[in-house]
Amino acid sequence: MYQKTVVAGAYPQNSGMKKEPVEWIVLKEEEGRCLCVSRYLLDCKPYHTRSERVTWRDCALRSWLNHDFLMQAFSAEEREKILLSTVENPAGNTQDYMFLLSTEEVEALFDDEAEDYVDYEERGALTTAYARSQGAWFMDEDCEEQNRGCWWLRYYGDFRDREEGAYDFISCVNFDGYIERAAQGVEETDSCVRPAFWLRTD
Repeated sequence: MYQKTVVAGAYPQNSGMKKEPVEWIVLKEEEGRCLCVSRYLLDCKPYHTRSERVTWRDCALRSWLNHDFLMQAFSAEEREKILLSTVENPAGNTQDYMFLLSTEEVEALFDDEAEDYVDYEERGALTTAYARSQGAWFMDEDCEEQNRGCWWLRYYGDFRDREEGAYDFISCVNFDGYIERAAQGVEETDSCVRPAFWLRTD
């Protein structure tokens, strides 16, 4: 479905710690900016450090993405092109450079309503060898979904539920591209991270 990609930043992707250029799918283009999401599942991290009710604003994964990952994956010059964006959440909006997609964003950006088509293949992303080495769950059978994993969404359910932070589990996109609403406990360590960000294009 998506033909346009950009290459930005570098992150370990094969076995070992050597960084390699990261490929990003352009999900949406607006004047002066475009929304990017990683083609591959780059790492494996828990949503939060312990099992408890937590919002996107307060979760450990948000902190890791906007500090550790941002600084590790992008040069100072590249970081200047990553926009600080208002990210909408049921429990309150946040200001983030890097973030996870929400259920409704996945449904809107990967699906074609006019054609009544859902691109499950693009939704169900491949894990990198590095992510698998960090403990990522992946489909290890010899099939079309081989090496595909599951990846965290920003909060449980969708925006109209208004239940962000009400539970100690989060929604994920499964290996087959389907969204699992109550997929994983926030402390689970085998779900992957598929970062997203707005890139300045002017």
